[in-house]
Amino acid sequence: MSDEGALDRLIARSQHPADGLDDLYQQVLAAKGTASDPDDLVRVECSAEGVTGLDIDPRAMRWGSQRLSETILSLIAEALADLQTRSAELLRAVVGDVVGDGPLDLSAQDNPADLRMREAREAYESAMDQAMAELSRIERGL
Repeated sequence: MSDEGALDRLIARSQHPADGLDDLYQQVLAAKGTASDPDDLVRVECSAEGVTGLDIDPRAMRWGSQRLSETILSLIAEALADLQTRSAELLRAVVGDVVGDGPLDLSAQDNPADLRMREAREAYESAMDQAMAELSRIERGL
């Protein structure tokens, strides 16, 4: 009975490194970027799914199709940039601060995300080694 409990604890411990990543994934999916024109007549909202909201005040319809379409396209780009900034902030909260104000360089050697992923992989491998050793011990006892 205690062997099963030990095995369950080992399995549960091996899953902890992924818990933070699952939470991060859900937060990034829920993140929204927004933008609006200076008069707040056109508002755009973007998420991981793309453009998820577009509000056009009837007064903006007087601008004509050219100006309105240019405004919408410009606001979509701004909302996507806002979404990218919010997503990067969420990532920084999980993987740590990045030196400088630039974007997180995932290709850099020993970047914070890579270090955290290595730590998670090592913790997972250690837990799996322990679980396999426990299974071997249980098998020998049978």
